[in-house]
Amino acid sequence: MLTIDDIRFLHIELTTRCNARCPMCMRNFKGYPHNFGYPLTELSLSDIKQILSKNFLQQLTYINFNGNLGDFSNAKDAISIVNYVIKHSQANVQIETNGSTNTAEWWEQLAHPRIDIYFALDGLEDTHNLYRLDTNWNKVLENAKAVIRAGGNAIWKFIEFDHNKHQISDCENMSKSLGFKSFEVVDQGRNQGPVYTRKGEFSHWIGNPFINKLTVNQDLDQHHNWFDNTDFNWLDQTCDISCRHKNKKEIYIAADGSVYPCCWTGFYPTTMFLPGNSQIKDLVVKNNALQYTLNECISWFDSLEKQWELPDIASGKPFLCLQNCSKK
Repeated sequence: MLTIDDIRFLHIELTTRCNARCPMCMRNFKGYPHNFGYPLTELSLSDIKQILSKNFLQQLTYINFNGNLGDFSNAKDAISIVNYVIKHSQANVQIETNGSTNTAEWWEQLAHPRIDIYFALDGLEDTHNLYRLDTNWNKVLENAKAVIRAGGNAIWKFIEFDHNKHQISDCENMSKSLGFKSFEVVDQGRNQGPVYTRKGEFSHWIGNPFINKLTVNQDLDQHHNWFDNTDFNWLDQTCDISCRHKNKKEIYIAADGSVYPCCWTGFYPTTMFLPGNSQIKDLVVKNNALQYTLNECISWFDSLEKQWELPDIASGKPFLCLQNCSKK
C-alpha cells in the first residue's frame, strides 16, 4: 500500500457518541440504541497530540472530521482538537455534523476560512425529523447561522429522500438567502428502511415499503436479516479493486485510536458484527495509534491488498473492498 509519508488526506472519527437516532445507522436497531460491538469512547486533545505529530500534520492537505458512529459535536475536546490541527497544518478542514447540540457561541469558535462545516438539514422543519430523529431543525439552523455571522463557512447538506425531494429548491433558496457557502444534495445509501419510536414501535418507512412486492412485515424481516447476510452473489466478485485509500492517499482513524485504510474497513472489524468484518479482522494487527506509531499502524494494509488478488469472496477477496471500491 502506502507509507505514512505518502498520506495527504486524514479522515477521523472523534467519538462514537451521538445525540441523534437516525434510522439505519448502526447505532439503532428497531428504535433502540444497540451496540453491535463498537467501543463507546472518544479521542481527547492529548490523544490527538500523541497520534498526530506536528510534522505529520504539516504534510496533510485535507482533514475530514466525520464519524461512522458518532457526531463531531459530541466530542468534549472537539474545538481544541480543531484548533490544534489548524494551528499546525495548512490543511483544509471539513466537519460533518447533525448540528443539533451545543450553543451558538460554541459553534462560532469554528469560524475559520479553512474550515467548512456541513450541517445536516434534510428538508424543511416538517420533513427533517422523519429521518434525522432526535435533532431539532430550528437549533441546527440557528447554529449554522451563528457560524455564518462569525464569518465562517456553513454548508447546507441535504440528504434526498422520497419524502423531502420536493423541498430541494426551497431549501437551496433558503441556504442562499441565509449566507450558506453552498448547498449540496447527497445520497447516504439509506433510502429504504423502517423507522421506530424509542419504545421500539414501528413508526413509518423511509422510501417505498413495497419495492420488492413484499408485505410490510416481510420487508421488515429482510431489513433486519441484513446483519446475518452471507450471500454475496449479487456482487460482481471478479472486479479489480480501485482503492480509495491508495488513490486519495488517505487513512481513517477511529475514535479508539485504531487506524484503517478507509471508513468502510473502520467499523471496528475485530469486535463489530457486520457483513465483511469477519474477513479482515484477523488481518488487523498493531493498528492502535495510542500504542504504536502511525507507520506501524498501517503496516497491516499490505496484507489486505494481497487479498484483492483472490478470485472471490469465498476465497477471501474482501467484500468491503468489492462493495465500495470495485473498478468499473
